[in-house]
Amino acid sequence: MEFDISGDTAIVTGAGRNIGQAIAELFAEQGANVVVADIDGDRARDIATAIREDGGEAIAVVVDVTEESDVVELIERTESEFGGVDILVNNAAVKETAPFLDLSVETFDRTLAVNLRGYFLCAREAAKSMRDSGGGRIVNLSSTSGHKGEPYSVAYGTSKAGILNFTRSAARALAEHDIRVNTLSPTRTGAGTLPDETVPTTDPERLDMLSDEEIRARTPLGRIGEPIDQARAVLYLASPASAFVSGVELRVNGARSA
Repeated sequence: MEFDISGDTAIVTGAGRNIGQAIAELFAEQGANVVVADIDGDRARDIATAIREDGGEAIAVVVDVTEESDVVELIERTESEFGGVDILVNNAAVKETAPFLDLSVETFDRTLAVNLRGYFLCAREAAKSMRDSGGGRIVNLSSTSGHKGEPYSVAYGTSKAGILNFTRSAARALAEHDIRVNTLSPTRTGAGTLPDETVPTTDPERLDMLSDEEIRARTPLGRIGEPIDQARAVLYLASPASAFVSGVELRVNGARSA
């Protein structure tokens, strides 16, 4: 019962693949009404349809989290379909891979727009709905990249570090409304993949990417994390089990950062 989110309404951004998809599917399995929000409408609709076919409740909403009007519409659609917002998972993100001297202003700005501005817009609008209904939970996905230098992903690492303080600040700002805000920081999740969605830029070789074998060798638990590992941790942060947890970061990386 401590992990029970049945009947709650959860928005998951970037839910069309990888970690976001796993979160959306797990939440649906746990009885939540899920809003599958993604800029890729086909992927969002496919995931929502699959959830409904498995007996869950889900709708798909196409959203560009950098656009304020899109985010406002996302919340309005959620309230119209399910009556309000109980949980927001800020997961939509992009990652550039480019040498520092080749990193364009456009790519830098786009990365921070999605990874920081988007989180702010979604959290602000969702929090208004949560305030009106008596409280809620927000989980922001950062990354272990927020704690170390990223020579070929400068914008990404910068944005993920910013999410850590955004979480702490929002947790203090929203506590009076009984809204808890926490961060989950995954490491690379899924063999051969990058954490979050990737924007190809000047580097098709995906600079500074360790091989799967190197990841396993550097991970004390001896394996690469899977999306479900992150999803289960998000469930904890979004459930009553973490009722007195706010403003913290949970790192899920098999002890790589220990």
